[in-house]
Amino acid sequence: MIEIRHLTQTFGNKKALDDVNLKLEKGGIIGLIGPNGSGKSTIIRSVMGILKPTAGEVFVDGKKVTRTISKRIAYMADINELYLPTVKDNIDYFTNIYKDYDKNMVMEIINSLQIDLNMDAKGLSKGQTIIIRFALTVARDVDYYIFDEPLSGLDPVFRDSFINRLTNYRKNNPHKTIIITSHMLKEIQGLLDEVIAIYFAKILAHDKKENILRETDDLETWFKEQYVKAGITF
Repeated sequence: MIEIRHLTQTFGNKKALDDVNLKLEKGGIIGLIGPNGSGKSTIIRSVMGILKPTAGEVFVDGKKVTRTISKRIAYMADINELYLPTVKDNIDYFTNIYKDYDKNMVMEIINSLQIDLNMDAKGLSKGQTIIIRFALTVARDVDYYIFDEPLSGLDPVFRDSFINRLTNYRKNNPHKTIIITSHMLKEIQGLLDEVIAIYFAKILAHDKKENILRETDDLETWFKEQYVKAGITF
């Protein structure tokens, strides 16, 4: 379980998170949904130990989070790039850092793109880069996986490819916990088991998708209803 207790993150005069409390049980795909700048990535970076809380605490399976949490959580950050010169360089680098990789899975996914492993990473399309980074995330044998805005800027073909690949991974690994942040609720509705609505530093609501859809036609409508309940106007 991931537990966030009274988490506040302040940068200068800006409060990026304000007394956030969450409990995320193991298993399923959890959507952290909100507009750009609402605090989604700040929550994720706090869970990953990248940001030290201004106040509050974060725990994973009862242990307080430190930077070493990356040994237990596979994380695909919201940065669309590979850092080393070739595709192969990047594969070798990451699979050597973490000893929990299924290298066959990495290669199966990357080979499906039909690209030369010696290709210059800067010559990849954004979609190809995202799928390679997806491979380098899901091929780790850990309990938790985090994808921060993976669909941002993707064309429809690679967006569908990412969603289909994650859907298939979820079917084959039902006990894994997957967190995905996005502002594209329509696109990922079919993936999700539960949803967290966040709006500029505060959690508005958190519920199972099945509960939400008993009362509302779709998640986007539900999300807008949370704005109304919170007195947010545009």
